Amino acid sequence: MEQGIIQKLKDWRAQKSRDEHLEVFKILHNKTIEEINTILPRNQEEFVAIKGLGGKKFSKYGLEILAIVREFTGVEVEEPDTSGRVLSVSQYLDLVNSILNPVRVSVQGEISSFNFNKHAYFSIRDPKDGSVLSCFMWSTDYEISNIEAKDGMEVIVHGFGDVYKPNGKLSLRCLSMELVGEGALQKAYEELKKKLTEEGLFASERKKDLPAFPTRIGVVTSKYGAVIQDLLMNLGKFGYHLQLYDTRVEGALATRELLQAIQFFRKEPLDLLVVIRGGGSLESLQAFNNETLIRAILDYPVPVICGIGHDKDVPLFCLTADLAVSTPTAVAREINRSWESAIEKIRFFESNILNQYIPILTKAKGIIEKSILQSELFYQKVQEGVGRLNHVMIAILNKFHFLTEKWVTKQSDLTKQILTHFSTKLETISTQIDHQVKEIQKSSPEKQLRLGYSILFSREKVIKSIHQVSREEKIKIKVNDGEIVSTINEIISKG
Repeated sequence: MEQGIIQKLKDWRAQKSRDEHLEVFKILHNKTIEEINTILPRNQEEFVAIKGLGGKKFSKYGLEILAIVREFTGVEVEEPDTSGRVLSVSQYLDLVNSILNPVRVSVQGEISSFNFNKHAYFSIRDPKDGSVLSCFMWSTDYEISNIEAKDGMEVIVHGFGDVYKPNGKLSLRCLSMELVGEGALQKAYEELKKKLTEEGLFASERKKDLPAFPTRIGVVTSKYGAVIQDLLMNLGKFGYHLQLYDTRVEGALATRELLQAIQFFRKEPLDLLVVIRGGGSLESLQAFNNETLIRAILDYPVPVICGIGHDKDVPLFCLTADLAVSTPTAVAREINRSWESAIEKIRFFESNILNQYIPILTKAKGIIEKSILQSELFYQKVQEGVGRLNHVMIAILNKFHFLTEKWVTKQSDLTKQILTHFSTKLETISTQIDHQVKEIQKSSPEKQLRLGYSILFSREKVIKSIHQVSREEKIKIKVNDGEIVSTINEIISKG
């Protein structure tokens, strides 16, 4: 609950800062907010006892702050008791203002006695009975309203009542002003459009192209409603970093908040600024036909995308933006475009590379497999030939031995000579054959396997380099008496 009060007071302070064009610390210090959270004042006496507050603060903000405390504590605020008490004029006017200032009102009437002297002073008159209300408007608020006020013009002003103590005069402190009637709005729209067109603000040559592969995106819109959800749901998962500035997007007070959002993002490191809202009538889109707001995005440091639903009359803000589309979904598509295009190109190149290398790899695989098979068959034929040769030689020796024994008695000397000569020749031939067999066996894969070597295969291909495999990959190891399936845990390079 305590953190809730602190945050609520800070939000209230931020709004006051925007309304009154004051730094936040001039309204309430952080330490004062913490003290309010600790004491939880219920009445004027407890309020003014807090350091940093006092009678003036109570007359201006007291009832609003006490209402925030009541919202979180549920304790009824004690209204100031003035019965039986004599007030000074100043105290009474402070009391009146403490009641009037927190109440925001919208009043419609005809402008009269308009005078601009550093600030705007005028009255609004009720055409039905002639009632008149004095009005005052700071110059910055008047300029933001984007209206060239004239006597007789029907307007709606938004603000709060205030009594000016030096002369006791009641006036309406106007925060914003807007025209009344579709005809007046349309006329103002056409006049401003013509003016800005002649200045070249809508020219295509001054607009910036969207950056390729944007990631840092500022979003200006209301955090409530479906608009922001539409944007988020349609953005692709490309690592975007979105920063939302919550603002009003309709009504006279929206212009000021939109300006603050745009100025805030001017200092942020963005790739894109996005301003979005739903569709609406010319009246509801008036904030986006404001000249001050339009000029705020001229020469903006990053491209501005405007996604505002519209029909007949396109908001002038959209005509000024670097890119304008009609919905938040369309904004998301534009942001995604370069990323999606890059992914398509990567897929195409990947497919193209594979298509070019598959025939080469298939051919190489066939050559290797054929070579291994031919080597094994050749070695097998040699072994079979050696076996047959040994068999023939044994048969010859046996036969010759038989014949020599038969004739030994008659031709012993001749036999000895023949045997000696034949034995020498046989040894020479046998030596030559053994030499050839050994040479063949040296290059035989089967010989290498019997010596303790092995052949490694990855996906049926012989492994010749560490770059053919990766960790956790399964490989097949062929050894002398079978095959082994293993998984790679580590790869160590010679370099």
